[in-house]
Amino acid sequence: MASAPVTHILNRDDYSKHRLVTLPSDPLPALPPSSIRIQSKILGLTTNNLTYAKLGFLMGWWDVYPQPPNTPEPYNDASTYGRISAWGYAEIIESTVADIPAGNSVYGFLPISTLPEDVQVEQTGLKNHIFVTNPYRQHLWKIYNRYKVHPPLAELEVAKTLDFLGWDALMEGLFATSYNLSAYGFAWVEKNRIHPTGAGEWTAEDACLDNSTVVCLSASGKTGMSFAHQLRHHRPNRHQPQTIIGVCSSASKAVTEKSGFYDKVMLYDDAEAARQFIEENRSRRVVLLDFGARSGAAQIWTDVLSAVSQPFTFVAVGGEVKAMKKEDVVKLMGQSPKQIQANANELKEKGLQLGGDEYLDGFYATWDAFKRAGGIPGVKLEWREGLEAWEEGWERFCADEVRAGEGLVYRI
Repeated sequence: MASAPVTHILNRDDYSKHRLVTLPSDPLPALPPSSIRIQSKILGLTTNNLTYAKLGFLMGWWDVYPQPPNTPEPYNDASTYGRISAWGYAEIIESTVADIPAGNSVYGFLPISTLPEDVQVEQTGLKNHIFVTNPYRQHLWKIYNRYKVHPPLAELEVAKTLDFLGWDALMEGLFATSYNLSAYGFAWVEKNRIHPTGAGEWTAEDACLDNSTVVCLSASGKTGMSFAHQLRHHRPNRHQPQTIIGVCSSASKAVTEKSGFYDKVMLYDDAEAARQFIEENRSRRVVLLDFGARSGAAQIWTDVLSAVSQPFTFVAVGGEVKAMKKEDVVKLMGQSPKQIQANANELKEKGLQLGGDEYLDGFYATWDAFKRAGGIPGVKLEWREGLEAWEEGWERFCADEVRAGEGLVYRI
């Protein structure tokens, strides 16, 4: 007899309050037309998942997979409780879409649950890519409604290896953000250039990183690591920065250095030393990027580096992971230093608009090469089984106990 389905539910105002909730074993309804029924199988857990909970009220992330109608009290109260999602692979267990048979799999933004979920989809005209069309999800960024159809997971595991799928679940989306930020936000090709926010004037000089100093806060994070990697491995030599500085905590310094992606690794307390180094190096400009630094670090580094003699630009990509109430999040955002907020959705859509399948082929070739090279040196995939293990990993992230060298992936 099949086990009762289980789902991970959080307190919307404090994601450190969470639990696994067992749902009634009710029969599944008939699958609507143009729909697939998916069941999560491989999920990645990073600080981004906690960000989905922290900023879910602003970005609509609570709405991706609402609580099932049969969720028991009090967890059916959507004003207090909710579910966020994770990147990974799901099995298609039923389909009413003629050319997407059951048994195949999809990669995308998935429920943290053993309960199958129904999503309405349409073809996009892009190779093996579909788009979720459920009305309650259309206010989301498009990246959260784009899914890629794959062969059955057993075949995919043989063809690509389980660890390849693990890296996909852990950080394909994070890598894509950095890939697109480098290729489009800081484009060296005129037609590719787009303002990192997706709107506004962004000149060739604004986008130019030639002979620059790039400083990455939260350098040990997977998005920061990916960006540093792309600056050195996916740009023509003449359009690369002079120096890439990674800024991190003492606890993650060894992993950051071991990656080999940064020319220089410094600690959060080294802002003044970084300023002196930059002044002596005489690079053409300074670009500071925050990939989710600890509280107050972005303001300190902005204050110090904006005083250098070279032109200075600050781009925010991620935010600090810390459970906060809505009003505190809004207040903190109002106190943040003047910044350009990168928009991962608009950057990817620019690539798709310009290149379509050619863009996707280029991205996947770059991503696969990154995985074949071992991913991030010093980061090891840590495979876990089941939602009980996921709940434990979530608790460890809430307590700031996950080390920079751990890549948490789960078979559900």
